[in-house]
Amino acid sequence: MDVQLHRLDLLQCGALQPGTLEVLPVGKKKQQKIAVGDDSGVLQVFYLKKGEVQYEWKSPALGREISSVVMQMAKDKIFVGCGQSIHGFTRKGKEFVKIKTNLTETIHHLFVEENMIWTGGEYILNIYDNCKDYGFVMTKDRINDLTCAPVYPGEILSTIVACQDKCLRVFQGEKVFHEFAVEGSATALGFHGLSPVDNPAHHVGDPVQMIYGTEQGVVGLCSLDAKSMRRTGGVSDRQNRPGVGSGASSRRPRVCCLHTADVVKSGALDLLVGRDDGTLELWNLGDAAAFASQRLEQAPTPLWETCLQESIQSLSSGHITGGDYMEVILATYSGKVLAFTPSGAARDPTGTQMAKQEEREEAGASVMSRMVKGTKSSDLEQAEMKQERSRRFQALEQEVARLKAETDKARKDYQNLSSEQIAMQTTTKVSHRFGLTSEEACYILTLESQAAIELIALRADVEVDLLDHSGTSAILSRSRGDPQNPLLAYYRMQEEGSRFQIRMRTVEGLSGTLSAFVVPETQPKTAHLITVSIKPLALHEKIPEVSPEVPMNELRLSGPFSVTDMHSWLMLCVNELPSRPTDDEMVIAYRSTFVGTQLYGRYSKGSAIFRSDSITTISVLKDIISKEATAKKIQVQMHVDVNEETFGRFLELVHPKLNYQHALTQQVRMVEPLREATRERFPREATRATVRRSFYTPSCNRCWIKPMRFSSSSNSNHRSSPSCTTW
Repeated sequence: MDVQLHRLDLLQCGALQPGTLEVLPVGKKKQQKIAVGDDSGVLQVFYLKKGEVQYEWKSPALGREISSVVMQMAKDKIFVGCGQSIHGFTRKGKEFVKIKTNLTETIHHLFVEENMIWTGGEYILNIYDNCKDYGFVMTKDRINDLTCAPVYPGEILSTIVACQDKCLRVFQGEKVFHEFAVEGSATALGFHGLSPVDNPAHHVGDPVQMIYGTEQGVVGLCSLDAKSMRRTGGVSDRQNRPGVGSGASSRRPRVCCLHTADVVKSGALDLLVGRDDGTLELWNLGDAAAFASQRLEQAPTPLWETCLQESIQSLSSGHITGGDYMEVILATYSGKVLAFTPSGAARDPTGTQMAKQEEREEAGASVMSRMVKGTKSSDLEQAEMKQERSRRFQALEQEVARLKAETDKARKDYQNLSSEQIAMQTTTKVSHRFGLTSEEACYILTLESQAAIELIALRADVEVDLLDHSGTSAILSRSRGDPQNPLLAYYRMQEEGSRFQIRMRTVEGLSGTLSAFVVPETQPKTAHLITVSIKPLALHEKIPEVSPEVPMNELRLSGPFSVTDMHSWLMLCVNELPSRPTDDEMVIAYRSTFVGTQLYGRYSKGSAIFRSDSITTISVLKDIISKEATAKKIQVQMHVDVNEETFGRFLELVHPKLNYQHALTQQVRMVEPLREATRERFPREATRATVRRSFYTPSCNRCWIKPMRFSSSSNSNHRSSPSCTTW
């Protein structure tokens, strides 16, 4: 199916957080309105009329950045999460309620139904009934998304929570009923079709069809009821892209938001996926009856895709332009509110064709107007459209001139202040994400700015291997470091872009800090400092459980320490641990993404046991815990049992990597003898080859780099060369 969606820029506001855009329900007119709240703390509702954005109302600044915007289920009221407060607005813009909670965490997720309010912070889920505390739950790991549905019979809805520890959890009040393991850290939740709360055909006890997304790029479809959760299908993280051959599949980035709507008018719901790199995807889920019967035999097929070069924060759909099309509405990190519509009228950037289409639809409401319309010739209509397009273009030019004048005035004011050496606050938001990629056994540092990035400087007090980068084209320059700063490097951008990714690999056993100085292309020049911790066991990822057949070394500890003490010591060694212990006895399981060894731990008050098939991992844990316990003056007894069978297993895991490196070294050593043999046998051709090598390296025929001695060291230099795209 050939699907074409045309982009329509609606609004540019301040930087946006996830879940801060909502499409209002259909009112008296078929055309729907949009509510969006940005980091300036202002909630604004607008709509599109004759191709131009019209504001319905704006709220006063709420004092903090808006972190969540939702509609009250089955109502026309808008609720906003702002810091630790909840604000409620009517459809006309009147603030009718303000709740100041006693929370210490920022409200990132919100759900409202009748008099019940569910809030989700970083780790705590709170429930309010008539603005009073009803209950709370502390989850085992960070909350990435939250929604509610009638799953269990009772007074309140059930809460579905997407957690960082690769689980979906279902709560009824304060009690957990389901823990459903997924392919990676769950990052987004959605429903197939209408929310069960808004669907009058849905009854308590009926299966709830849900959609979830993960950090690894997987989209899963599952069915939820009071007895169980079952996976019914999904979109692979390496599924082929539309219009690309079968051999060109590539890994898809982190899922940020999900939505379903009948965009292509096929009679079935299509799946919309918004990703971290700005990719918007449209998928066909197939027969809706098959989905409802939990037998999704046909894999989803991609219909359309585009990339916005910045992360998508919110995703919805509705009738925005006033036509019969179901349009896709989304919000990006930098504050862009966009619509994608099948209507060809959106291709006119001035909005003239869209206004003409709206006039035709209004004129078609009466027979008399249709008769009047019929008397107009096509030449007259073309002349009117040309005149209207010219008028809109002049209005845009005047607005641009006004904005330039305001910018010049603000620049002069700053120059007057800067002459007195007064510090200025930054006006650009910069955020980051530092995550482990298990397949490549490396970390990806993602930097995103509200404005275009000009320069990124890196400094680390521990050895870090920079592998490659993606996003914006950049030149990497490295400086010779010292023992205190082994890594000194910077990336200078060659083209405009607001998002940048750096792949790097750490050395296990070493711990330290990586600092990134991000300089956006703004005036005045400001540098944003981002600091991430590199832990000794940084390449270990959390797994559900370890294999019981693997031989293990064991480390046993005992002493007057608490669960919190041991938990804080482990947080210095591994990632993906919650900020505080959630049980009296904690159990952890990890796997090394680089070697494949495993780590198991169980600790409670006064005792702890750790097992691993790598004696190096046991040694790192022993050293860190000893150091921290000594600093807190806690006497800890340690006993290590070494299993000799683990050495053979460790060598088996390492052997394929060593064999590959050895074979690669042998191939590199043969390059120089082959050159000498070529020169002796074909001297004339060797002369020509020498001339060619003055422009091309032996390993790459696409970049113009001066010749280097082709050894293992020069291979690494060539790989990091910014002019080469072969590697």
